[in-house]
Amino acid sequence: MKVIAALGLTLALAACAGRGEPAGSFFDPVCMPDGSVAWRQLSDDKGAFTDPRAKKEYCAWNKAK
Repeated sequence: MKVIAALGLTLALAACAGRGEPAGSFFDPVCMPDGSVAWRQLSDDKGAFTDPRAKKEYCAWNKAK
């Protein structure tokens, strides 16, 4: 039981941990223009994160119906 609790705590902290790149979380990810989920944020063609490729607006569940 202690192992399961430790594993759960580790996963929860990993899901909430911030990264240096602008990205969504495990429960609110960002998506590529084709709608696929991107778990890591990708930079634009110039290597900058000012206008990243993956955005929350591209996800099907964030699009206006």
